[in-house]
Formats: sequence, structure tokens, C-alpha cells
Amino acid sequence: MESMNKKLIKSIYQKQLAYTVISFLFVCLLFSSVFAATQNGLSLYGPKHLKYKPGQSYAYSNPNAPKGGHLVLADFGAFTKLNPSSLKGVPAPGIANLIFQTPMDSSADDFEPFSQYGSLVEKVELADDRMTMIYHINKDAIFSDGHPVTADDFVFSFNLLKDPEYHPISKQYFKDIKTVTKISSHKVKYTFAIYNQELPLITGQMTIFPKHVYGEKGKLFGSDFDEIAIGSGPYKIKSFEFGKHITFVKNKNWWGAKLGINKGRYNFDKITWKIYLDPVAMREGFKGGDFDAHMVNSSRDWALDFKGDFVKKNYYIRGTFPHSRVAGMQGFVMNQRNDIFLSRKVRAAVAMVFDFEWSNKNLFYGQYTRNECYFDNNPEMKANGLPNSEVKSLLQKLREKHGSSFVPKTTLTKPVGAPGQGQSLENNIKVANALLDSAGWQMKADGIRSKNGKRMTINLILNSPLFQRIVEPYKNNLKKIGVGLDIKVVQIAKYEEILRNFNFDMIVANYPQSRSPGNEQRSMWSTEATSTPGSRNYMGIKNPAVDDLINNIVEAKSRKKLINSIQAMDRILTHQFYIVPNWYISYDRIVYWNKFSHPKINASQSIIINNILEWWWHDENKATALKKARTSGSSLQ
Repeated sequence: MESMNKKLIKSIYQKQLAYTVISFLFVCLLFSSVFAATQNGLSLYGPKHLKYKPGQSYAYSNPNAPKGGHLVLADFGAFTKLNPSSLKGVPAPGIANLIFQTPMDSSADDFEPFSQYGSLVEKVELADDRMTMIYHINKDAIFSDGHPVTADDFVFSFNLLKDPEYHPISKQYFKDIKTVTKISSHKVKYTFAIYNQELPLITGQMTIFPKHVYGEKGKLFGSDFDEIAIGSGPYKIKSFEFGKHITFVKNKNWWGAKLGINKGRYNFDKITWKIYLDPVAMREGFKGGDFDAHMVNSSRDWALDFKGDFVKKNYYIRGTFPHSRVAGMQGFVMNQRNDIFLSRKVRAAVAMVFDFEWSNKNLFYGQYTRNECYFDNNPEMKANGLPNSEVKSLLQKLREKHGSSFVPKTTLTKPVGAPGQGQSLENNIKVANALLDSAGWQMKADGIRSKNGKRMTINLILNSPLFQRIVEPYKNNLKKIGVGLDIKVVQIAKYEEILRNFNFDMIVANYPQSRSPGNEQRSMWSTEATSTPGSRNYMGIKNPAVDDLINNIVEAKSRKKLINSIQAMDRILTHQFYIVPNWYISYDRIVYWNKFSHPKINASQSIIINNILEWWWHDENKATALKKARTSGSSLQ
């Protein structure tokens, strides 16, 4: 009996030992990477570059900002849905940031190129090799319907990317996240498919949807959530009418109000967007007091409008807010899916007859600077002069690998700049005609060139009539080189559909850039994005040298390698003449009624209208004074 008991005890012990070993091996597999200590945030270049400590407010906030008031803004073009991430339709303004949240919050501090701090996430552990990461989800986080935010919602939101109706730009952006694994109810592990210095921070920008709402069986993500929006953000939807207006009301029980990153943030009780389909009506609506702030994107409006009696009496203010954001590139995009634009000579000819100097003087009142490259307005990132030795070596290797058609000789011998820049229009017209002649496009009796029976006529699609006055002089110059330009203005919803399917010859596009380029470059320039509906590769670029450089940018382990790869890519993009460069301005222009106050520091890495939304506040004293002054007709001090 004693022997049997010993055998039984030994058997039980062996089983317990086996279970312990198995459990230990499971834990080892789950946590096979070496993790650094938990942090309140992530920086692209390590925790020592994090500026803010746990619970600390941003320098560009006023933690003591009063709460209350109703902010009324305006948006141009109708919205058709409340889902911020589905493919079809136009999302409502403000929906992505006011209703929904991401795991981390990106700092807009001028001294942090790319840093994030915990939002839905309380703490983060990043493996030393940056290939795995663990989020500790804030246990106080809840959705607006009262359901807690858990690891299940994080895993669901990642898997939702596979839905065919999820927007492909996001699919592309997050594609290098390999797996998301639930560890416990409030802990989740991310595993990455490749090394990418910024991938852990990219992960922090994923929208987190409540599984119990958007994962309901039988529901289609692309169509069944157009009229509802349940998130964990600071606001809820009070009312809306597609194409007319939407009003958000502050969630009085918002779980995130006490976080350091949100001190002095989201100060308005209500926020409304009114929708306008006519820019003139929108401009006049502001002057009539129909809404509170208007970001002015027209140089003409800034120079000639908003200068009446109300400005003199200080009822509303013309404000300029300097910024140090990377200018990126804006221009007339030439779609190479149209065979006309497959020739680099043709693209150069079309680009060089846009007379920026004349336009800036006669149309823009001297307010703009010409875009010279895709990373302008930043001395660190802009490719100045001829390439340095490292960039030159990189370009030479790519040229040897892929050939001169993909890496032109001029990337090595000429600085970046718009085609024909610094030359007279007469000379540029002469050169452009010669280029088109050599490309086989013959001038016909009607003044339009033709090749193999195809006329050189370009369809330019615009989403606003404001650009027509800018395009007309360019149209006249194109006629001088035998190129016809037809201009068509369409509504926003139709315009989005045209862009999504690349159904255009030419559009006006803006490619903003950050101080930390990465995954988003794929959606703009990669060969893969050319055939991805909804991507931003409007030009139809298929350039293996650019693909290689995008990979270099994504995988760069040092700032120096990142900058060299950016400058090499910028030189190729610029010298391939994929776009007719437009212009940029190094400050934001805005008019706003004199009833608001704002922090001493403007977060210039964010556009001013977003700062009003997030960091400004309703000043009751100013609002009362404005009301009295308007009633009496007196001036405000």
C-alpha cells in the first residue's frame, strides 16, 4: 500500500512537472523576444527621446482651459457615411478623431520628429529587436455605449483589415503587422513581419473598433455602418443629415479626460460642421457669422477678402500661424495609365509650360513659393544642390541595377527643381515643342498634336471651381505646344469615386509629408499601389528603383540612412516629371470670430484648424464683448 502511494505520488508529481514545463515553454514562446522596460510612449529613436513623462500635459496645451461653448465649422463637399475606414463613400468631417481612438497619440511637438504616448494603451513594451511589442490596455477605457475596451477589440480591429470593404490605404499602411495575439483581457502582443524602425509607431495609429458593434454577425462593414458610429473618443454624435450638417456632443463620461495628453484638450461642449457645396457661399457664410473659423486656402481670398468693417472693428481676426511642416508636393498629376504620359519627354514638355512666376505675381499676390521637390520646406530632408557622395552612390547603384529609364542621368548631374524653372516662358515653349516633336507627336491643322491617330487632349478633373482661374492661363500655354486641355468640375462624392478608380488624365493632388516618412510612401509611389483601388499612386508609377528606395526608407535603422534614401527617391521622382509642381506656403491662414482663446504655443506640426478643434477654447468674456459690440456697432479693443 505504501509502495502504491509512493508510485501514485510520483506519478502526480511527474504530471505536475510536465504541466509546469509545458506552461513554461508556452510562456517562453510567447515572450521569446527580449523586452525593454515598459514605457508611457514610443519614440522612433528610443525612449531617451521621449519628451513627456507619464501624466504630463503637452507644451502646446493649456491644462487649465475652460470647458464649454459650441464650435461651428464648415466643410466643402457632401459626406455620405459615418464609417471612417470603409472603402466607398465620403466620411463625415471629424468622425475619425472625435468618435474613434487609436492605441497611441502622436505628439505634434516641434522637437519630436515621431513620438507617441499612450492613449487607449497605458503602457507599452517594445522588444530590443523591434520585432514584437506588447500593449497594456488602459483598464479605464470604455466605448461610448459603456462596453470596456479589451484585447478582443484590438485583435478584431487588426483582423478587420482583411475585410474587402476596408480602405486599401490602411491595408497597405499596416500590412507589415504579421499577427496580433491576445495575452489577457487587457494585454495584447503584436508581431511584425519585417524590421521597420517606425512600424511599432505605425501600429499605434490603427483605429480601434468595438467588436461587439462592428463584428456583429451578418453585418457588412462596407455598408451597414454608414449611419452609426460607436467609439471610445471624447464625443458622440448628436444629430446629422448627409450632405448638410453633423453635430458632435461631448461625452460627459469620457474615460480619457484625465489623461495627461488630454489635459486642456477637446474643450468645446458641442462641435458642428455645416456643409457647403459652393465656395463663394461658404466664404460669405463665414462673414455672416454662420460659422466660427475658416481656413483660407485661396491667395485671392486672403489678399482681397476678409478686409471689411468687421475686420477693422476686430469682430473677426485674420490670423497667420507659421509652421515648420515638410511642404510635400502639390501639383497637376499626370496619370501614366493614359498612354500619352508614358513618355518622360511628354511629361517634361507638359510641365515646363506652367508659368509659376506669372501666376504667383498675377493670381497669388506673391504669397507662394514654388515646389521644387517632394520634401520641400525642410532643410534636413530637402535634396539641395547636387547629390552628396552617399546619395550619389545610392543612385549610381540603382541606375546600374535598373537602367537609365528608371534612374535618369539628371538625378546625378542636376539639382531638383521644376522643369524649365528659372527660364523664360518663351524659351520653355520652344523647348517643349522640340521635346514633343522628338517624341513623335505631330502638330495638326487644328493646332492639336497627334500620334498614331490619338489626339493630345488631356482631361483635367477638379473638385472645386476655385482652381479654374489658375488653370485657364496654363491651358492657354499648353495650346501653344499643341496640347488640348479640357477642364471639368465635379462634386466631391463623384471626385472621390474618380480618384479611387484612377479614372482621369490629370488632377490636382497634394502629397503631404511628415518628418518621419515610412510605410505611407508605398501607397503614394510603389508599383503595387498602381493597381490598388483607393491608393494615392495617382501617377501610375511603376519604377523598381523607387520600390527599392521605399524599402530602404521603411527598413532604415538610422536617421542618416533614412535621409539619404529620401533624398535619392526625391531626386528620381522629381527628374521623372510625374507631376507639374505647384506651390506651398510656410504659414497657415485663418479667419476666426473673436470669441476664442488659445495656448501660447501653436502646435505647428498640425494644421491650425485641427488645433482650434483640439486645443482652443470658448472665451466667455470675449464672446460677451463681441455680442455687445455687434449690437452697438462699436469696435473691440
